[in-house]
Amino acid sequence: MSVGLDIGASQIRCLRRRDAQLVGRSAKAQFTVLPDAPKFRALLAAGQIPFAVCDEALTIVGDNAAEYSNLFNVRPQSLIPHGRLPTNDPVARQSLAALVDALLGEPDQPGEMCGVTFPGGESFQSLATSSELEFFSRLIRLRGFFPQVLSAGMAAVLAELSRHCFTGLGLSFGAATSELVVAHRGIELLMCSIPKGGDWLDEQLAQEFGDMLRDDAGEPILDLAKSETRRRSAERLLSPANDDTDCFLAGLHRDLIYSLIRSATFALASHPRATEIPQPLPAIIVGGVSRIAGFEDLLWKSFELARFPLAIREIRFSTRHDFTVARGGLINAQLESEIRQQQLSRAA
Repeated sequence: MSVGLDIGASQIRCLRRRDAQLVGRSAKAQFTVLPDAPKFRALLAAGQIPFAVCDEALTIVGDNAAEYSNLFNVRPQSLIPHGRLPTNDPVARQSLAALVDALLGEPDQPGEMCGVTFPGGESFQSLATSSELEFFSRLIRLRGFFPQVLSAGMAAVLAELSRHCFTGLGLSFGAATSELVVAHRGIELLMCSIPKGGDWLDEQLAQEFGDMLRDDAGEPILDLAKSETRRRSAERLLSPANDDTDCFLAGLHRDLIYSLIRSATFALASHPRATEIPQPLPAIIVGGVSRIAGFEDLLWKSFELARFPLAIREIRFSTRHDFTVARGGLINAQLESEIRQQQLSRAA
């Protein structure tokens, strides 16, 4: 069977079909490093917390890193900071490899398709020989799968716009990047992305409201976890805003959304083929950044303000937030598998 793998800057999700059911796995893209000391080994063993020994240190990965780091008075670190693979952190790279390996599991047979998305947006498509693309592709191949890379926006279209013949806009607002895809009958005509997402919002919030803490050396740093909690509060409302925090947050979201739509508007000017598809189009929205009251209103206003050249029929938000992109990757992998089987049958 095929598999869908959504490698995000904050969360990694995997989805596959087992018999008639979809089986999903997920883990936070985090790790924690502890000194390799007897007391830490004893605490981890007593709590039955899995760990690995790497570079003379004890490493906890995934959800365990997020849950148990406070017990050791350390902060979990991102495995994919700012949506980029660390180049000079062997512990992070080995931890990431172990996490992806565990989520993928074994293929039913060698060479199964794996539809995979990355947090880096356009860079993974434009830099086909980049070390990041090579790193993830190698991991997937070593596990026995054949990687098929697609954008998160395209995955959203495949997952949610089947009734529209996989035609429309797919917008993904992730932790590290935001992207917009124009698709027609399952073919990606255009994709653009910006290096802004939930992490950028949290950084701006922390600076504005003075959310700070001290690192291990006693130096003040931004308390991004506190800012994320502030941003995700159920009381937050972007349009109309309730208080000063809402007003500031609305301004940040407006900036992020408009930057993406404006970037796509400029990109469409040089891709006239993408503007010739039948309209009006549906737009499907995925990503944690979009889960806030008033987001849709800001999105409509940004389309209008940027003079977006494609007519939008409706804006829909994914009903399967967490695994929508992974499901789109799975659909892509299944379609590619069917095409390969047909080619083999003709060749025979």
